[in-house]
Formats: sequence, structure tokens, C-alpha cells
Amino acid sequence: MANEITVTAANISALTENGAVLRNYTAGAAITVGNLVYVDSAGTVQHADGNGSLATGAAIGIAIESYDGETSILTGGPVSVCVFGPVSGYSSMTPGSNVYVSDTVGRLSSVAGTISRIIGYAETAGIVFVHPQQNVTSSA
Repeated sequence: MANEITVTAANISALTENGAVLRNYTAGAAITVGNLVYVDSAGTVQHADGNGSLATGAAIGIAIESYDGETSILTGGPVSVCVFGPVSGYSSMTPGSNVYVSDTVGRLSSVAGTISRIIGYAETAGIVFVHPQQNVTSSA
């Protein structure tokens, strides 16, 4: 998808000093840091998918890190997820624009996917402010 937001997993950081809120989960599948996740029926997190079901499109936040600092988390491993607030490590965004769940599994997009869900907005060209919308369709 041409509108995917560029992410560098090694640079992903929740800006907790600026109010980012993290929650700890278990990976229900392999997870890449910097990608969007949703909570599955088992209570674990997996990559969100804007081209899947309503459940898989319901991203709750961005995978930030494993507890040992790796950029990918194995199935069953612990993962911190930013559920609200600023996350750095992205590029090429237009400040003030909405950020959506992409039709490409796990990715963030500058345009709405098939399941139009806003995950937050671009605070700067490199910072996503995570603020998942509870509605499924966007107002954009």
C-alpha cells in the first residue's frame, strides 16, 4: 500500500515523559515492534488488519518493545503496547493528519483501510499520537 507510514522498529519509543501510557500483554503471534496490535479472543495481542474482520481491525495501540529490548516478539512472549500517547520512530507523516489501521497487516497508514479505523494522528512528521477511536468507520 503506497500510503503506509514508514517505521524503523529499532527507533520506536513510547514517550512516557510526555504522557504515553503502556500496557503489558502476551503476544498471540509473532509481533513486530512499531506495528499495530489488537486483542484477540484469548486476551493476547496480534497484528491488526484493516482488511480483515471487524475484530482484527480494532487496533488498541502500537507494539513498543519486548521486555528484553528486541524489535520482534515471539509468540507467547511479553510485549508492551502504547494504548495512548506519543510514540516516535516513524517518518514521512503530515503533522495533524489522521493515522489509520492499514490493509497491510500490522502497518499504519495515512489513508483509511477497508475497515476504516483511526488509531491516532501525526503529532509531527515522526511522532504518532496514539488515540484509538472506538468507532469502526472514520469521520474523515
